[in-house]
Amino acid sequence: MASWLPLIIVLFALVLVVGPVMWIKPSRRDRDLAALRQRAAKAGMTVQMMPLPAALGEGSAAVYFGRWEDSRRLQTDWVLELQRVSHAMHFAGRWDWRNGRAAPQSARAALVEMLGVLPEDACAVVASRGGLGVQWRESSGDPGLAALEAALGRFRPLIEQAIRLPPGRPDAA
Repeated sequence: MASWLPLIIVLFALVLVVGPVMWIKPSRRDRDLAALRQRAAKAGMTVQMMPLPAALGEGSAAVYFGRWEDSRRLQTDWVLELQRVSHAMHFAGRWDWRNGRAAPQSARAALVEMLGVLPEDACAVVASRGGLGVQWRESSGDPGLAALEAALGRFRPLIEQAIRLPPGRPDAA
């Protein structure tokens, strides 16, 4: 038994050193998300974390933003969120406005069309001063990123034009 004691002590020390290192090592999912967000950054998008829509529970998901060409005089600060159920009172089936703050009427046709081409795991469309963004859970991976990039590339300019205040009107908040 005495000859096994040094070996047990060495193994125990090794576990004490290697265990925490393995615990902080990024998982495969973490590495995949980092690579996905890196590709989005190379494509000119910015990524921010935001809380999930209230209807989807607690937690957060990434919002991928396409920047506005000219952010002046835009009517922003609205969010279109995925709801639990489809209802005739919602904006578009399962989508509705956060806190009742809706996008201008002129942008709604483009938004409805955009919702139809977003990845299945998309859960919000966000218009902020920084750009038009789509919040998604990133579970659709590279195909989802490609769909998101195409949707933002196609619809961001249309929505930007639709939410711009005409000359002579006070700046938007």
